Amino acid sequence: MNYSNRFFLYAPVGLFLAIACAVGIHWWVLASRLGSWLDAHNGREVAPGVTMAFASRSITGFPFSLDTVFRGLSIRVDTPHGPTQWRPEEFAMHALTYGRDEIIFEAAGKQDLSWTKADGSKRDLVFAVGSLHASAIRDATGLARFDLDIVGFNSQPLIAKRVQFHTRRDKVDKFELAVTADDLIFPSNSALSVAITSRVDAAHALDAAREGKERWYTGLEHWRLATGKVYLTNLSEEFCGVKYFGRGKLWLNNLHRIDGTLPLYAAGPLRISPGCHTTSKLHYEIVVDINKPAAIGPFHPNFAKIGPLY
Repeated sequence: MNYSNRFFLYAPVGLFLAIACAVGIHWWVLASRLGSWLDAHNGREVAPGVTMAFASRSITGFPFSLDTVFRGLSIRVDTPHGPTQWRPEEFAMHALTYGRDEIIFEAAGKQDLSWTKADGSKRDLVFAVGSLHASAIRDATGLARFDLDIVGFNSQPLIAKRVQFHTRRDKVDKFELAVTADDLIFPSNSALSVAITSRVDAAHALDAAREGKERWYTGLEHWRLATGKVYLTNLSEEFCGVKYFGRGKLWLNNLHRIDGTLPLYAAGPLRISPGCHTTSKLHYEIVVDINKPAAIGPFHPNFAKIGPLY
């Protein structure tokens, strides 16, 4: 065998080994960097007003992904009223070592969510989920897209078949928002399904918050002062056997409460299901005599019942 034949025999093998070594070193460097960052921020702020703590963590996924599994994780978000804290039983995040800057989150098992109301009282919600998946995509301007999908939400005050939330930054100073909730069941056995699509203007006022440079409620205040509004381009819901549809716009007033105009219209005659409670804190107050023909609408929400957001 001459030297030229040996070159063509060993060169592909050598090239493969070189690429494998480069990929391995690249993964090891990224995994070490991520592990060091997590350990340095354990029990400290990872963003303004957001603190992450965990008992242990492990990183796997060689050679093309970074799969991080946490034990004893808690995430605390500061609010003007007091802290809000989420403690999932199981939590993991996944990211590729190449391609776009995207992180996928998943949680399972028993979850505990505690928060402080505006009057200083404490609240706690224990719930379980069949699955909870979320993804976040970042670009040069910060968070560009966020998606959340919860299947099989089960708690004492509320059961939901599926809840989804999607938002993305548009290129024309707007956010697009979409929310769907299927088969929400309340203690009164009242069932509610909702689908909302909307857009948020004055998105530039939220840039610092998206980039992780200021607290979320500071960003909301900047958005309020910029006269930001949420335009609900389509809203449909089914509650107590009646289907509604509508569109409108929402904003934050000087008291940091939701305000706006959001009339709903019934898709047909109001025939409230027997035993169904037609009023709730976050729902439209509909006062009708179910034994007589009722008007189609509009029905207006009572935003005064919703407390300040911050």
